Amino acid sequence: MKVTAIITAAGLGTRFSKSGKPKQFISLNGKPVILYSLIAFQNSKLVNEIIITANNEYFNFLHEHSFKNKITKLLKLVEGGKTRFESVKNAFIQTENSENGLVIIHDAARPNVDTYFIDRMIMEIGRHDGIIPGIKIPETVKRVKNNIVAETIDREYLYTIQTPQVFRYKALKAAYEKCGNKKDFTDESALIEFAGYKVKLTGGKKDNVKLTTPDDIQILKMFWNKLPKLKLFFKSK
Repeated sequence: MKVTAIITAAGLGTRFSKSGKPKQFISLNGKPVILYSLIAFQNSKLVNEIIITANNEYFNFLHEHSFKNKITKLLKLVEGGKTRFESVKNAFIQTENSENGLVIIHDAARPNVDTYFIDRMIMEIGRHDGIIPGIKIPETVKRVKNNIVAETIDREYLYTIQTPQVFRYKALKAAYEKCGNKKDFTDESALIEFAGYKVKLTGGKKDNVKLTTPDDIQILKMFWNKLPKLKLFFKSK
């Protein structure tokens, strides 16, 4: 079974930085943010190839860092679209997979993904059409209109969804064909659901932080700073 990873890196990240450089390409502890994800997917024995969707002005940047860090699974760089949906679709069109193959999609702005998490997602898909990681919402959730609370929403079945997300190639292909010109999907699980396929939810990770604002860097570093203490704790057991 062939597994193709698509890493989305075409976003502009306008909410993150005024410098003009997208968040996935800024330096984080001496490495470009996207490189953390590339290394994790490279180290997975279950992933066969990697496709990156990005703006073509960063193609040389990606080639340089991939070569320097021996990212040998990088197969293609694909020009991104105006939206995430279009970018992933562009990459998917370039995917050469079989009907029983898998496609795993990950946001480059989530640098704390690890190989174990990637492999777990792939192995847990089982007979499902797709599988996504999620965290149950602990806070009270309200729907607001014009700064006035309209209702309090039952949070019992509400989750925030992360990446990586894994889908069967044939299901994702059929979903793209079925959606036609409809493009208002926030992620590929929404696309798969629209097409009538079933998506399994599995546990996400609180430290799988998506870099959206500069504050998220501090949250991520807070998790990283805890790692040495956790290693010492388990070593003493």
